[in-house]
Amino acid sequence: MKERIPEIIVYMQKSVTQDITVEETANHFGYSKYHFSREFKRLTGFSAADYLSSLKVEHAKQALLRHEHSVTNSGFDAGYSSIGTFSTTFTRKTGLSPREYKQQVEALYSVAKKCEETPTTVAGHKDPPASETSRCLISVRYPEGYEAGITFVGLFKSPIPNHRPVAGVALSKKNSHLFEHIPEGAYYLLACSIERTFNPLRYFVLDDCLRGRVEQRVRFPQNHGQTFSISLREALPEDPPIVVNVLKLLADSIKT
Repeated sequence: MKERIPEIIVYMQKSVTQDITVEETANHFGYSKYHFSREFKRLTGFSAADYLSSLKVEHAKQALLRHEHSVTNSGFDAGYSSIGTFSTTFTRKTGLSPREYKQQVEALYSVAKKCEETPTTVAGHKDPPASETSRCLISVRYPEGYEAGITFVGLFKSPIPNHRPVAGVALSKKNSHLFEHIPEGAYYLLACSIERTFNPLRYFVLDDCLRGRVEQRVRFPQNHGQTFSISLREALPEDPPIVVNVLKLLADSIKT
């Protein structure tokens, strides 16, 4: 199944608006649901159900913002048959309801532009108890000629960034950061960067932003004190969507 993963992912991306299920996807490629689900997660690091759900939310985001659809139409466009389910899932993965997401674009965009002009890092998480002592240094490498606006780096429990990271940072005019007080556990170190732009939508629909990751999960306290380098690249078709609202995380961290 390993060699078929790119084909499977493209199929899921194209079929997401049809409210396709994991079982239907498995049947399409000639697998049982159990075998397909197990192997998909083993090969990609994330479950097929979580991936389909994240694709739907990403599609709804684009319908809300790029196409200026209503909340109801955005949910239906993304393949949801229930607007209640759509709103609940959207809120859980982005931190805002669909209506709030659409209404707060201007305010969150202002937060982003202010951060771009400040040569400091802004933590995107609350420090855990002082007993948690693990730390690691991250550095980000950009392609030649690229002008970064804000770069987000986080430690996530899943390789799909559709939830609040355990630790996160927004880098502006810097390319390194020391994460401290990291809780014990195994995480995916993921990054994305938004190029300097005056187009607000680029800060919310992140399908074409630069991204990068540390291929293996980082574990603490085993990796305590280590340095990790992330080389950013252009998005690939098989990359999972960046669903979490990174500007909401940034705005929340500034308030605390």
